[in-house]
Amino acid sequence: MYFDASMPQHLFVLDDDDKTSLQKQLQQKLIGAIHSGYFSAASKMPSSRKLAEQLGVSRNTVVAAYEQLVDEGYLVSRERSGIYVNDEVFEDYAEQAAAPAVAANQFDWEGALHGIKVEKSPPPYPDNWQQYPFPFIDGQYDQSLFPLNQWRECSRLSQNVDEIKSWARDSGNKDDELLIQEIRTKVLPRRGIFAEADEILITLGSQHALYLLARLLLSNTRLLTTEEPGYQGIRQLAQLMYCPLQFAAIEADGIRLEDIAPQTDVLYVTPSHQVPTAVTMSREKRERLIEQAQQDDFVIIEDDYESEANFLSNPHPALKSMDNAGRVVYVSSFSKVLAPGLRLGFMVAPKALIKQARRLRSLSLRHPPANNQRIMALFLSLGYYDMTMRRIHQELNLRWQEMREALNHYLGPYIVTSETVGGSTVWIKGPPGLNSQRFAAEAAKTGILIEPVHRFYGGREKPEQYFRLGVRSIPAAKIREGIERLARLIEEFREQQDRDWGQRLSGDALLAFVSNCQFIGRTVFGDPYRIHLRANGTMEGWEGHTDEKHDTGTWWLKGDTWYRQWQSWSYGELLGFEIYINDNRIHWVRDGQLVDAAFYTIPGEEGE
Repeated sequence: MYFDASMPQHLFVLDDDDKTSLQKQLQQKLIGAIHSGYFSAASKMPSSRKLAEQLGVSRNTVVAAYEQLVDEGYLVSRERSGIYVNDEVFEDYAEQAAAPAVAANQFDWEGALHGIKVEKSPPPYPDNWQQYPFPFIDGQYDQSLFPLNQWRECSRLSQNVDEIKSWARDSGNKDDELLIQEIRTKVLPRRGIFAEADEILITLGSQHALYLLARLLLSNTRLLTTEEPGYQGIRQLAQLMYCPLQFAAIEADGIRLEDIAPQTDVLYVTPSHQVPTAVTMSREKRERLIEQAQQDDFVIIEDDYESEANFLSNPHPALKSMDNAGRVVYVSSFSKVLAPGLRLGFMVAPKALIKQARRLRSLSLRHPPANNQRIMALFLSLGYYDMTMRRIHQELNLRWQEMREALNHYLGPYIVTSETVGGSTVWIKGPPGLNSQRFAAEAAKTGILIEPVHRFYGGREKPEQYFRLGVRSIPAAKIREGIERLARLIEEFREQQDRDWGQRLSGDALLAFVSNCQFIGRTVFGDPYRIHLRANGTMEGWEGHTDEKHDTGTWWLKGDTWYRQWQSWSYGELLGFEIYINDNRIHWVRDGQLVDAAFYTIPGEEGE
């Protein structure tokens, strides 16, 4: 209910379901109305009885709200006259009769930014994801896993007088000493890392640490190598710094070392659970990577965002623990483990780098909020972090195993998953021809949220049939049903695909088909064309009603993909396709999308 018909409704909407009391809600609304100018200086407030009637609340609620605002100086009570807005509220307001009119010649911010544009990173799932029954997404807060009572206790302890004296003072750009000590003695040793206090810097999460490192280590004269697919945030930072970027592929045991160019200056890796495939880098490859960094003289940024979630074996030591030359910068976060909104992380690096990172950090903020640092320090010192890690590990292990079982049972014939020993996500290669973005949109209509992974690719090739499933936001009891429903959607896709494109050729059947085949079709302008493939890997094409256009090229197979390259047609580009046949028609499919279709003939079958 609202105050009166003339009052903007949003000012006085009170929500019975809100956990904030009606009195506090009313106080907030009244303060907002005063500051917005709805109630001007010295204006009389409605009587408590009238306001209570129109809001549908008790008069005591309104009286209590008024009394509180009188105590806080927003309102004044005048005997036998009523309640008024306190004139003093507006004493420090600048004189401005009204908002200024918008000038015709607006400042050119696009020009002022000198063309700087940061790659967009829209969220891969809707804001109301909690309303979906099967949210297979990652990186979101799960209330059932958050240690609410323990966090409240630490928050309460941080508010006692002695604690407030500790964190409320101006400490320059220093971090909370207790938090640094707890990270040194309880967090880092779990990863095999031993560091001094001046080798640790507290950050506003991992992304903040990466930003500081990008500003210090990247430039237009330095080469950054990162994983492909990989974390989008590091690509955006390279773009911001005009830093050349190179990609290294991911194998079953981590980054492909051969793809790391000797000219690399900085390498970014996520070895514990690679983003986004969740592949774990083997210990042997970690040792080789450290040797390669020493040999080629590059720095390694190790993003250890999810080191705790190994379910089939003990975690491998961090790269930082193997580094005796000071080449590895270690980045981690409490936000991933506890709650994304916490925004608290840290980096570990040689003293010289930490010193410069601290100075750079102070240009934007002296340090992360000291009260939050102290709460986290108390949470660690009282053993609640270890307790929470054990509980989260057990629950995620249960969900992860349930996911593996369900995927194997319902989707075994249709998908391929990456080899991993844990983590909170599963990387999936869908059936041929699947476009994960369109498939995710269709799945969402049935209450299933999955994550397309095109945003993790920075190169030209962006495979569309891959997607990712997370277990952090879905209870274990709902995983099986969600995967079963997802399997039905994939089966429907396959049935539709078979009707539309026909059978996909692979192996010997594909080789036999393309070794001596002729295609007949029409261009987008209606001109006829024909293409003849020969067993020796050459091809010849004619276009036009009198074959006035002619070109030659080569073709070959790589796995089950057919590649071709013309001398001049199609700009001479090298392109790969999946081949489907249906009756006497061939369909060329690329990244899950139909590129072209034509009739085909086999010369031998035509009597040639």
